[in-house]
Amino acid sequence: MSNEKNFKEFFHYKYEKFLGLIIHLFTGFGIIAGFFSLISVINNDQINAFLWLGLAFLIDSVDGTLARKFDVKKNLPNIDGKMLDSIIDFFNYVIIPSIMIYWFNYVPDQFIILIPVILIFISIYSYVNLNILTNDNYYNGFPAIWNVIVLYFYIFETSQNFNLLFLILLILLKFSPLKCIHPLRVKKLKYLSIFFTIVWFMMSVLLIITKDLDINPVYEIFLMFLWVVSNIYFISVSIFKTFTN
Repeated sequence: MSNEKNFKEFFHYKYEKFLGLIIHLFTGFGIIAGFFSLISVINNDQINAFLWLGLAFLIDSVDGTLARKFDVKKNLPNIDGKMLDSIIDFFNYVIIPSIMIYWFNYVPDQFIILIPVILIFISIYSYVNLNILTNDNYYNGFPAIWNVIVLYFYIFETSQNFNLLFLILLILLKFSPLKCIHPLRVKKLKYLSIFFTIVWFMMSVLLIITKDLDINPVYEIFLMFLWVVSNIYFISVSIFKTFTN
C-alpha cells in the first residue's frame, strides 16, 4: 500500500511538473506569433500583422489564468513566468507597434523616428515599475498597449497628424493620475469586463478581416457598433475609477 501511495505521489508530482512546462511553452508561443507579425510588417501585410498580434493577445489573455490555476510557480520554481510574460509582452505590445508606426508611416515624416523611440523608451520603465498597478489591479497611468492604439489607427484610417497628436496625448497620460482597468485582473465587474474583452477581441478580428472586403453595410455597422461599445465600457470604467479613487 505504501509503495502504491508513493507511486501515486511521484506520478502526481511529475504530472504537475509536465503540466507547468506545457503552460510555459504555451506562453512562449506568444513571441512566435509576434515574430510572424513582424515578418508580415516587413512584407507590408497589415492584415496578417494584426491577426498574428491578435493571436499573441489571445495567448497572453489566458496563460496567466492557467498558470495560477495549476500553480506553475510552485511546480516550476526555477522558471520566472512573470519575466517570461514581460519579455513577450514588451515585444508584442511595444516593439512591433513601434516598428509599425515607422514602417506604415502612421505619423508625419518629421516624427517617424522620434515617436517610436519615445514609446519604446518610456514603456521600458513601465515594465520595471513595481507600482505600475494599484492594489486593486488598475494601471497607474496609460498602459503600454501600443498594439491596440495602432489597431485603432488602422481601422479608422486616421490621418498622420491626428495619430501624432493622439500619441502625444497618450504619452502625457502615461504620467498622469489616470487609472486604467486591467480587464482580466480587476475583481470588480470582472465577469462583465471579461465579456466585453471577448466582444472587443472578436469584433477586432472581424473588422480586420473584413476591412478591405465588400460586405453588407448593415453587417459592418453592427460589427463597428459592438466594437465601439466595448471600447466605451473600458474607457468609462477607467475614467470613473480615476475620479472616484
